[in-house]
Amino acid sequence: MKQRLIKFFKKNASKSVVSLTFDETMVALVRRDHDNFIVDRIAVSTVSDWNNAAHDLIIKHQLSGYLVHIVLGHGSYQSLIIDQPNLSAEELPVALPFLIKDLVNDSPADIIADGFPAIVSGHLQVFVASRQLISDIVLTCSKAGCHVNDITVEDVVWSAFTEANRSQLIIHSDENGDLQLTAFHEQNLCFQRQLRGVSLSTLDTDIPENRQQQLDNLALELQRSLDYISAQLRGDAISQLIISCDKQQNEKLADELNQRLNINVKVVDDVATNIDCNVSRLGWAALQRSSHAAFNLYRDNLLPLKEWMTLSNLAISWGIIMVIFMGWFSFNQWQNMEQQKQLDQQLSILTAEKNQLHLITDKIAAMVVDPLKVSQAKKLEAELATKENALKAIYKHDDSLKVGYAELLNQLADASNGDISLQHIYVAGTLMDLNGMARNPDAVPRWVGVFNSYSSLMNRRFQKMSLGRNDKNVVTFSLQAVNSKHVIEDLH
Repeated sequence: MKQRLIKFFKKNASKSVVSLTFDETMVALVRRDHDNFIVDRIAVSTVSDWNNAAHDLIIKHQLSGYLVHIVLGHGSYQSLIIDQPNLSAEELPVALPFLIKDLVNDSPADIIADGFPAIVSGHLQVFVASRQLISDIVLTCSKAGCHVNDITVEDVVWSAFTEANRSQLIIHSDENGDLQLTAFHEQNLCFQRQLRGVSLSTLDTDIPENRQQQLDNLALELQRSLDYISAQLRGDAISQLIISCDKQQNEKLADELNQRLNINVKVVDDVATNIDCNVSRLGWAALQRSSHAAFNLYRDNLLPLKEWMTLSNLAISWGIIMVIFMGWFSFNQWQNMEQQKQLDQQLSILTAEKNQLHLITDKIAAMVVDPLKVSQAKKLEAELATKENALKAIYKHDDSLKVGYAELLNQLADASNGDISLQHIYVAGTLMDLNGMARNPDAVPRWVGVFNSYSSLMNRRFQKMSLGRNDKNVVTFSLQAVNSKHVIEDLH
């Protein structure tokens, strides 16, 4: 979780990044300042001086709150190649110390290891460092107000000076002149070696014969390494040598090696005027590393757990609890007083309402109801209801009930066309049911359609029409305005 927060702040404060490189002879700080770089170094005599030097550099440059990229120089870590274990990326850092316990002198609990796939298929490139050494560095940065973002090693960060689509070999040395070879295939580490018996310090001799002999020996060792790397890369040979040696005439050395080797030799590119030695170059390279780099020796558990159950913390906690309790008690007292005021106000309103209720009750009690008037009112209501029912019954009758059904029957007779023979007619108010016989089924709809021409028939509506045949196979019909048992029984 801590690493995620650090990466988040890194994205939002990209300027607050610094690198610290820990070499056997010095500790170097590199920080970007707009388009330039601030470089500072403190010489050390032993590894035990690293922490004081790092602390002084952080305080001097006021780097509290910065993210720190750590680079470990040669001599402070071990490099191993082992068979690729069948482990996930999350399990690998935890399991590696136990997988390599037979290859190192320290116990798994005293080391930190991480790795990445080697160029040789089925193998893993592993780097191992002392847990105590790294813990001291991380704790020093933490006490100075910085947060460690990642910890890498010298052999890995040299890749920043190579090209992504080439195989290149870097020849580098420290101030003592010890030569190191580090090869990269497409910026992936594939080879590292220390040239023993060959030192650049012997190249400064004034005797030309000795100098030429040393250069020949160096070229021979380089050719052996190039042949070995080519075999490992299966034909993808090193295409260029890069020279980065402190306190040496790198241009002159490159010219000498160009004459003795069949590949191009060049001096390391200058990235800034004050990035002029290898320890500062490593610091610059660390700033170029991706925040999602696979190799990282930093662990969240390197910082010691903070002791919370101390006497001072307990006293502060009790003081805070007492303040909170007193505040809560005071708030409750104030709240009770406010609620008591509201209660008194509501009781006063309730008393006034009760008095008003008594006055209204007394007024109502003074109004005595006369039973005789109540009885007469009920009788009048009953008579009114009877008359309303009578009016409703009268409204249900139409004008045809007043004059009889003579005109209706005459118009039924006029509408007859010879295809219809009525057997039963049932009339009740505006409702009329008919049944009889027809010459054919189509005659009935045609006959009903003629009703629109007669005033007494045009408003008659039928909800149901039934067709059938009698025993003599004559078409029978029934027209019903309502469900009339009288007509149905006559049909059957």
